[in-house]
Amino acid sequence: MIPSRACAALLLLALGPLACLAPAYAGGDGVEPSSEDPADGPPFFGDATDIKTRKFLADALVRAEFGKGQVILTHTDPEGRFRFGAFGAAVNPDSVKINCVMKGYKLVDVLRRPGPAADAPIEVQCLLEPE
Repeated sequence: MIPSRACAALLLLALGPLACLAPAYAGGDGVEPSSEDPADGPPFFGDATDIKTRKFLADALVRAEFGKGQVILTHTDPEGRFRFGAFGAAVNPDSVKINCVMKGYKLVDVLRRPGPAADAPIEVQCLLEPE
């Protein structure tokens, strides 16, 4: 039998990495502060949603293009959410283009909701529909 402290430690080791899969969502509330300097610009976060079923899409490819053709890719988590950190002080947040791609779906629209302050997180929602 495993002592309770050892069991708790094993549980933390097993579940700890899952904590990074739960980015904040609603309107920027609770978005964890970036380790980056706020002068580097706002982080971006959001989700990919099926507009027919209103369900979030897990594992959609999310592409952020900024600067002079620079691209960063990520995937949505199991809840359909994603997050990018700041893109740098030289990058105008309005120039960052984000889109989502998922097999069997086509992108319909990308909605952006900037935060209340210049350095506040920017929420992005990718709306996709089945092909």
